[in-house]
Amino acid sequence: MDKNLAQEQPVWPKKTRELYNHHMDSTFWNGFPFREDDIVIGTHIKSGTTWVQQIVTQLIWNGAEDLPVAQLSPWIDLRVPEKAVKLAAVEAQAHRRVLKTHLPVDALVFSP
Repeated sequence: MDKNLAQEQPVWPKKTRELYNHHMDSTFWNGFPFREDDIVIGTHIKSGTTWVQQIVTQLIWNGAEDLPVAQLSPWIDLRVPEKAVKLAAVEAQAHRRVLKTHLPVDALVFSP
């Protein structure tokens, strides 16, 4: 293996724009305190996001039935509730977090 390739750090995508509309506000992610084990589900609207959230939560909670997926896996950039309320609730989650977004990649913040 080339020594230069082995020493290179991954290049994370950079956020290049904010997206704001009647549903979403990408600024909710700005300064977001990621945890090492966070899972981010990023999909286009109406492409099976809730289904993916259900699968991931079932895997994490060992197949438990009747999981409150919307509470366990909040849509971070949804404009309601207000940013401070939502981020406080997400920070209070003691379990492995599963976070949802519909933002395009150039409107997201990445964390190693």
